[in-house]
Amino acid sequence: MSRSHMQIGVRTQRVRDWWVEFTVPAASGLPRRGVLLTGLLSLLVVFLVLVATAINGTSSGAFFPLIYSGADPALLFGQPNLIRTDEWNVQTVWAITQVQQGLPALNGSFPGGMDSTIPQDLPRLDWTVAFRPHLWGFLFLDVDHAQAWKWWSPVFGLAAATWTFIVSLLPRRPLMAMVLAIAFTASPFFAWWLLQTTLWPVAWGFAVLAAAIWAARSTSRTALWVWRAVVGYLTVVVGMGIYVPFIIPVALVAAFVVTGIAIEASRSRGWATVVRRFSGLVIAGLGAGVILVLWIVTRWDTVDDFLSTAYPGERLEPTGGAANAQGVAAVFGSSFTNSLRHAGTFLNGNASESATFFLPGVFLGAIVLWLAVRERRAGRALPWSALLGYGAVLLLLAFIFVPGWDAVAHALFLDRSTSGRARIGLGFGSMVIVVLLLSRISPRSRPSWLVSSIGPVVFLASQAAIAIGLGVLAPDLLRASGVWWFYAVLGSVAILSVARGWRVVTATALLLISVAATYNVNPVYVGVFDLRTTQPAQTIEALDDAAEGTWVGLGGGLPTALLLESGATSFNGFQGAPGEVMWEAIDPAGAYELEWDRLAGVSWVNGEGEPTVMNPYPDQIRVTFDPCSEFAQENVDHVVSDQTQVPNSSCLRLHEEFRLNGADLKIWQVIPKAG
Repeated sequence: MSRSHMQIGVRTQRVRDWWVEFTVPAASGLPRRGVLLTGLLSLLVVFLVLVATAINGTSSGAFFPLIYSGADPALLFGQPNLIRTDEWNVQTVWAITQVQQGLPALNGSFPGGMDSTIPQDLPRLDWTVAFRPHLWGFLFLDVDHAQAWKWWSPVFGLAAATWTFIVSLLPRRPLMAMVLAIAFTASPFFAWWLLQTTLWPVAWGFAVLAAAIWAARSTSRTALWVWRAVVGYLTVVVGMGIYVPFIIPVALVAAFVVTGIAIEASRSRGWATVVRRFSGLVIAGLGAGVILVLWIVTRWDTVDDFLSTAYPGERLEPTGGAANAQGVAAVFGSSFTNSLRHAGTFLNGNASESATFFLPGVFLGAIVLWLAVRERRAGRALPWSALLGYGAVLLLLAFIFVPGWDAVAHALFLDRSTSGRARIGLGFGSMVIVVLLLSRISPRSRPSWLVSSIGPVVFLASQAAIAIGLGVLAPDLLRASGVWWFYAVLGSVAILSVARGWRVVTATALLLISVAATYNVNPVYVGVFDLRTTQPAQTIEALDDAAEGTWVGLGGGLPTALLLESGATSFNGFQGAPGEVMWEAIDPAGAYELEWDRLAGVSWVNGEGEPTVMNPYPDQIRVTFDPCSEFAQENVDHVVSDQTQVPNSSCLRLHEEFRLNGADLKIWQVIPKAG
């Protein structure tokens, strides 16, 4: 062997020795501070780079072809995801509106104003923003970089919490833990539902589990206090998100697994010690509850109005809402995720509603049972965390597929979620089970090939059955799913590798499955498409500055977005709790209260006479507009209409016309009715 090869070998061995020493756990079995900080700082560096470059996944570029011809220079990869209207046509538009108005707590876009904290979660200047970390960028950055901050904050929060949980159980495997965390964060469900209300609850769930592990094992008082602070803070973050259908399933799984961790710890430390250590987390949660109560009390009118709406109001979901073959296929059809990008749906209403997780943990029930038998035979404590975690997953599956136990589901608050939203708990629970098993199974101690093969075989059979059903009933969806068989085989490999203790194979397979299914769901975009830079919005702003008035936008989404981002007061936009002043003007007799008393987008179309209100969909309010009506004459000063709407011009004076690429616009002034 040459001297150069010997030197390389020596250096390689030194690196290996350093790595082994670096990843040696503390005496408690937990990762050392250096490992934790290195992983978290690595994620932080990537986050800051993305914010500095303003790169994010907004689909606000959907407005670009309506204004300009040619290619959008800010679009680096992919195409705007039009189905994600909650992001690009609601939250992003409202965020820019807030910036235009100076980040007020009471947004002035609707007549009478709108609380900017519920439910749109808009950037604002009040104490509650301290618990909305994804909004901090709007306090000190321009809109482009603030959008990147908002986009990536919950993503990296989820990745960091997931990684911390995994590395707390597998301290010698920080790189593998990072791959697993990225794989989970890139799950199709998150990609299609990428909003802070979706990501923060799961980040909270992993933080709670990590905190429980540290409470059970750590000998550092500082570490315990840090975890109490993290749990308390994230509890407020999640609570202020107020989206209960995503919170409840995650909280249920977390409660079951934490109970299991406490039971396991009691065997070695005794219940008195466990209660004392875990009480700190309970106190942190109670402290968070005090903050949330204060927040709710200061905004009780808005909260009460929101909860008493006709839609969504207080919806209670019956058990077994997906108790049919289509429902089963929708939950477990992870191998067919590509159909969402091409066909736009997979057995549900739209791509977001159809999105699911790859659920390896669900198919590892035999391994959980084998582990319990092994531990019992060895005279060791049962793996209560895995058993109760799997029990929570089965409970969620029962809620989705088994009817007839509504009273129990109500007592567990499960009926505040839905069959589709409960998938978030399945995805969370599945990953928890995978990690718990990987921490206990190794090539030296693992089940037989027969037991190991049960999960992979069942998974392959389920995917084959779904494919056969689609081939008969919906062949277009099967074609749109592409190489579904490859995902099915790779998924079975991932399930088998957990059972065999092949940790690197597990992490690699899960990463491939997630990235392949989601890399093109959202575009890669620089900044945000800001309509305030366009000529129509600048004209609206100039008119409003010269003589402040109230507006109506007729037609599609562009007139509404232009009015909002320009900062004008109008009767258009996505409302939370309906405003009394606004609807008193539109519907003074309350004849259409059922139609407008809802969380929904408000749009306008041509009509005759006083406004009539209708609901094309439960979350849409469509109102007719006649400029000669009493409502318009008394309450509206200007109108913006697109080419789909030609209003009665006898009570309008044309101010300016814009020939745009995809949506010609006219701005009108409302004039008195003749005679």
